[in-house]
Amino acid sequence: MRLKQVILFLFASAFLSGCVHDKTAAKLFGNMSYLVGNEFSGDKVTLVNGEYFKRNLWHVRYDDRYVYGDFNQDGLKDAAVIIVVNSGAGNSESYQLAFLINDGKKLAHQASRELDVWAIINSVKEENGKVVVDMYVHQKGDCNAGPSKRERNVYEYNGPDDFAANRKS
Repeated sequence: MRLKQVILFLFASAFLSGCVHDKTAAKLFGNMSYLVGNEFSGDKVTLVNGEYFKRNLWHVRYDDRYVYGDFNQDGLKDAAVIIVVNSGAGNSESYQLAFLINDGKKLAHQASRELDVWAIINSVKEENGKVVVDMYVHQKGDCNAGPSKRERNVYEYNGPDDFAANRKS
């Protein structure tokens, strides 16, 4: 019975959270470059139709969730999107918030914030130049695929991450 409840919950969460597939956003965010890794080791990967796959190294996908806002307060419309990253270390999928900053010509991935492994994202919203993510994350005792702690976290863009500053190509 527990499995049926989890499946029903996941379906209802996706439906009620506005998981409507926006074709324009999917085309834009699903075909751009993202920086994955950290300041010690990472790569610039370019998604094609929402995905990037390099065997035993990276599997990255756009999660069809985004929000627009002016995250660096320069008057230009920036974006924040959810991407899912698997670094080739098993089946662990890390959900990340990617800040895409507008330089006046295009959006470019400049910073990421870790959300949780296998997070359940309820909503992503912009409030006063910050991104608010309502999600379920893991707490002690949760199984990998069943995060049960609800959080509403606020994320701020504070400039490029170290690895973004070093990978301008």
